[in-house]
Amino acid sequence: MHLEVTNAMDRILPIDLERAQLRKSFRGYARKEVDSLLAGAAASMQQALVDNDRLRQEIEQLRSEVERTRLTENALRDTLVLAQQAADDARNAAQKQAEAMIEEGRQSAITERAMAQQHLSELRWEIEKLKIEKNRFTDEFRSMLGRYERDLPAPSLVVVDCEAAQG
Repeated sequence: MHLEVTNAMDRILPIDLERAQLRKSFRGYARKEVDSLLAGAAASMQQALVDNDRLRQEIEQLRSEVERTRLTENALRDTLVLAQQAADDARNAAQKQAEAMIEEGRQSAITERAMAQQHLSELRWEIEKLKIEKNRFTDEFRSMLGRYERDLPAPSLVVVDCEAAQG
């Protein structure tokens, strides 16, 4: 059997089967049957090549889709990571702000309490000063009353006859 191989990779193509020139021999096969077999093999081979090309195209499409899906997945993953980081940052900022507000409230309460205690101390001091002033005034007033009592003449008793005074 002599086939002309037209492919550089030594593959037999359907056209090679169709154009095959077989030598005739005395005990050879029936020519029509061989031609029919070669035609069928060429047709099957041609269909296999067409199917192979179609499958290669499908593989390329699927590879392209897989790559797009990977890119989308990576973009989504990156987006989720960024969103998580943003959420964490926002939560941390809110926590710090809350802690700062609480500390500010504590400091304000401490300041207000100190001011109230200062005011209370001042009021107590005023009360003490007023008590001292009252005691001094009371002592001075008693002293003055005592002087007036000493300086006033003693009351004299005048006996009045009620009947004489009537008549």
